[in-house]
Amino acid sequence: MELDTRTTLIVQISAAVATNALAALRSSVTDAKAQGISSEEIRQIVKIAQDVQEQPQSHARHLLDQLLREPVRNPQKPTPDHVHGPNCNCGHHA
Repeated sequence: MELDTRTTLIVQISAAVATNALAALRSSVTDAKAQGISSEEIRQIVKIAQDVQEQPQSHARHLLDQLLREPVRNPQKPTPDHVHGPNCNCGHHA
């Protein structure tokens, strides 16, 4: 998938704002102006990126916690003399 130059510059500006990368922001804004993106549009892009940056990270943290949490129940390995039954709860039913 290829992105056009305009979209690439918008993404670069947004990423630079989100990460406070001033050198990258200077470069991407200079390139955007050279490509004909207006100063007002650049201001809007920066404002949107700043608004997103200021949003709470609770949803991302919640998802990350879910993805990285340890299993709730740690299945035990059955002993060699274990007999499987409907209520043995060993987690290793064949």
